[in-house]
Amino acid sequence: MNVVKTFRRGPSKDMSVRYQLFRQVIIALGWLLVGFTVHGAEKVPKEGPLIVAANHRRYVDPVFVSMAVPRRLQWMGKKELFIFPFERLFFFLGVFPVDRKKGGHAALRAALNLLTAGWALGIFPEGTRRGGYNLDHTPKGGVGMLTIRGGAPVLPVFVGRTPSLFRRLRGGKLCVYIGDPITSHNNTKEKGVYREVTDEVLHAIYRLGEKK
Repeated sequence: MNVVKTFRRGPSKDMSVRYQLFRQVIIALGWLLVGFTVHGAEKVPKEGPLIVAANHRRYVDPVFVSMAVPRRLQWMGKKELFIFPFERLFFFLGVFPVDRKKGGHAALRAALNLLTAGWALGIFPEGTRRGGYNLDHTPKGGVGMLTIRGGAPVLPVFVGRTPSLFRRLRGGKLCVYIGDPITSHNNTKEKGVYREVTDEVLHAIYRLGEKK
């Protein structure tokens, strides 16, 4: 599936009025239920290709990141999810189909196509849910590869812990911290360089978490 062609007839890179209303409702619910608070939203580039890289603790993190970043984000999703009547809903929420049977090359090609078209792409550098940054786990090189080959800055985002009901009643909040965009000027297509860039991004993400 040609992702770029799909999005030319799909949602605009700008937020539609319907999407803005939907997002504001979710943000209001987030503030009411978990005290959802964002720090650093002004650091988000308003246009152009962008990779939004965040830590990943829970299944709903894509929602929290999309609420925090004032851009129309796109997320990868397996193509099997795109069946009637959910196909239009997934496109509206910013999920694009990837054929995982074709391996990582298909996902990379889809992501690069979106960056070339000027989209903001959401991604979790660690590839899976983790409770924190573990130096013993070698980070994957996906973010580094997209940064170098896609020529897009990376926006580090840290999503804090969800407060328990008791903590929420005492004023606890779920805080999201957004850092300064990271730009790599290294064009070397070596796996070692990809991992170095990814490691730099992960360190930036978890340094944001130290502010909490």
